Amino acid sequence: MTEVNEQEKRRIRILMLSWEYPPNKIGGVADHVYELSMALVRSGQEVHVVTLGDFPYEENKGVHLHRIAVDTSKPDFITRMNEEMKKIGAAIIESNNIDTIHAHDWMVGIAAIDLAFRYRKPLVSTIHSTEFGRSQGIKEDYQMRIHEVEERLVKISNHVIACSESMKKEIQGLFGVKAEISVIPNGIDTSKFDFFIDKEAIKEKFCGQSSTKMILFLGRIVYQKGVNVLMGAMPMILSLYSRVKRDVKLVIVGEGPMRKQLEKDANYLDVPKNVVFTGYLDDYTVRSLLKAADVVVVPSLYEPFGIVALEAMAAKTPVVVSDIGGLSEIINTEESVKVPPDTPESLAKSIVKILSNEYEGKIEVGEMIEKGFKKALSLNWDNISETTIGVYVKVLASVPASEPVTTQDMDVKIGIETGKGEIWKYSYS
Repeated sequence: MTEVNEQEKRRIRILMLSWEYPPNKIGGVADHVYELSMALVRSGQEVHVVTLGDFPYEENKGVHLHRIAVDTSKPDFITRMNEEMKKIGAAIIESNNIDTIHAHDWMVGIAAIDLAFRYRKPLVSTIHSTEFGRSQGIKEDYQMRIHEVEERLVKISNHVIACSESMKKEIQGLFGVKAEISVIPNGIDTSKFDFFIDKEAIKEKFCGQSSTKMILFLGRIVYQKGVNVLMGAMPMILSLYSRVKRDVKLVIVGEGPMRKQLEKDANYLDVPKNVVFTGYLDDYTVRSLLKAADVVVVPSLYEPFGIVALEAMAAKTPVVVSDIGGLSEIINTEESVKVPPDTPESLAKSIVKILSNEYEGKIEVGEMIEKGFKKALSLNWDNISETTIGVYVKVLASVPASEPVTTQDMDVKIGIETGKGEIWKYSYS
């Protein structure tokens, strides 16, 4: 990770834009922005986050939160959100002498580009995933429009951050980025898993009986997360492991457009009694399930990083992951079991070996858990914030200060032409 010269460090005033921030959580961006902003404040920086929410302003552990109320059920909510972010962001920049703007993903891209151009502020963008990757290609007009916003954002940014080398290569290949791209991984706060749980009680609550072997999937129920592959592996898992079908249950935590289809698939595969859909759960319950599970499965078909795998390792639970994307490079075979993506048979066999404590890898399951926990400890947010500060310092040193643009009529050429009332669809990772 990049080390910051102490003589170069000073209090940096950062404006972050993110549509997700706790308690508004859809994917992993919310926790990423929350933990990063908190760590930056602990290191002495000043952080203002503009995001969605009902309370206009609050200070949380030193982070200045500026929330805007936008109805996300409206078809043009992304355009409306960006318009409001421009207004709030402008007021924050003018009253707090902001040094740099940090945008998280395309959904805030229009506001970030506008503010950076208008006030001549350096722009740092973290790209957590791409529309091309999430959808395995651009197939619809709305996807192309999202792709165009992503391209504008990364090309106008003074510096781009990716969570893995895999994500960096994807950005370079898709957009031909000339700006420097730093790879800064996601992190985990292992202390959040340092509490006692009654595993038998949790299993009884979610699986029906305390002796059940629990397979846990956590995430959005969308195609790229590969939960359909895990569902397809269930009959083989039951055949290989379970003498009585109620011995094993798959607990699926989360929501998404594929849920109804997966419920039909469970019936078709004759495993409905072995699959539990919980919907969204609060953070404490999720962490409790991660600690109680016998195995956590991350069967992604596309995965820039794979924070759930890191959470499982922090919870000291064995994890089976797809050997793909960020999961491939961040987690090694001594810390998890890796299987080729989209291979239900390999997935089933690996899960059963973990459940049976018969894993035939280089190390025993217990040792694998301990090595995974050490990996989680190494990816702490204070280290990650120091590396991010290094990016800010570098960008501020390379971008000369200049006067803001005085015109209020921003040229749409700096971003993407977006009029009010424009209809957006989106897929998000």
